[in-house]
Amino acid sequence: MSDPGEPAGGPHAADGAGAASGADAGVEASARPSRVRVTAERPIETAATATRGIALPGALVREAGAVFVGGLVRSQLRLALGCLLAFLLVAGAFTAAIFVVAHTGDPVVVGVPLSWLMQAYGYYPLILVFAVIYARGATRNEQRYRALAGRDA
Repeated sequence: MSDPGEPAGGPHAADGAGAASGADAGVEASARPSRVRVTAERPIETAATATRGIALPGALVREAGAVFVGGLVRSQLRLALGCLLAFLLVAGAFTAAIFVVAHTGDPVVVGVPLSWLMQAYGYYPLILVFAVIYARGATRNEQRYRALAGRDA
C-alpha cells in the first residue's frame, strides 16, 4: 500500500524513475544517519562483599566486621565442641564408675542400691555443670566480640 501523500508510483515516482531499483535503495539507506543508543552514565559502584547471616542482600559489609563475626563463630564452635567432648568423657567415666560399683558389692543406701541412685541422680548435676560452663564461656566470647566491634565503629 502506498501513503496517500505519495505519488502513485511509490516514493521515487516524482523523480521519474518509477520504482526504485535495489542499488538506489542501498544508496538512500546509507545516507540516513544510523541509530544511536543514548544512555546515562552508570554510577561508580563500590565493590560489595557477599553478605552472610541476617544482613540484607546487596548491603555493604565492612571487612573488619566480617572478620570479627567469623572469629566469634569459630570461637563459639570451638567452645561447643570442647564442652561436648569433655561432657562425653566425664559421662563415660561416670558410667564406668556405675558399672564398677554395681559389680563390686553394690552397697545399699536407704534400701536402694547405690548404682541405681547414681544412675537416677548422678547425670543431672553433670549436665548442669557443663551447661553453666558453656553459658559462661559463650558470654565471655560475646563480650570479647563486642569489645572488638566497639573499637572498630
